Amino acid sequence: MSTGIWAAASGMVGQQAALDVAAGNIANANTPGFRADRSLFRQTLVAANNRAAPTLALRYSVARTVEPDRRQGQMAQTGHPLDVALRDPNALFVVSTPNGERYTRAGNFQLRTDGKLVTAGGDLVLGPNHKPLSVATDAGAVRIGPTGELEVNGESTGQRLLTVTFPRPEGLVKEGAVLLRSQNAGRPVARDPELMTETLELSNASALDGMTSLVTASREFEMMSRVVEAFSDIERRSATDIMSPK
Repeated sequence: MSTGIWAAASGMVGQQAALDVAAGNIANANTPGFRADRSLFRQTLVAANNRAAPTLALRYSVARTVEPDRRQGQMAQTGHPLDVALRDPNALFVVSTPNGERYTRAGNFQLRTDGKLVTAGGDLVLGPNHKPLSVATDAGAVRIGPTGELEVNGESTGQRLLTVTFPRPEGLVKEGAVLLRSQNAGRPVARDPELMTETLELSNASALDGMTSLVTASREFEMMSRVVEAFSDIERRSATDIMSPK
């Protein structure tokens, strides 16, 4: 099989990854706290063992990984007393999930029927003691203050949100739409919460950019597919010529 087919096929694989990323970004363009994904590609240069053309080489695109875009999303006032947004673009809320502690920018919190403060996905929101925040089930007006204090009827409950930063934020990897986990980001450092109350940080994914990327990746995929077909046709013709009687 021609090595050109493998080069073109690697390009198809790369564009398939780009299509998946673009589709995910479009689907979450309205998800609070969502950080858009970016595909990272590496291009490999493979020298051909060909005496007639010792400098001949083929380039292969390899999809290495996907990383979140860490730029801060736009802020939108909601008027909801449990909605909060982080002022520090590197800070994260800490939540408890079935898989352990995770981190998020999504501040659209709500109260469970048992009085526990949870994320929109149902994960428990943690305080500085790494225990869930909660209020009495018959509590009155509950809100979160600008320093992360959980308040009931205007009075502090003595509980507040835990927010952290990481020395190497590039070492955070996404888990689902809005959760992050540390892969090699270092130990989390607790920070005093600085919040915008009754406000949410919106997704930093642009539906328009996502659609543009989707169209571009689709065209690139189609082009690579045609290259593969062209190489295959050349090989078929070569095989036919070899087998044909002279």
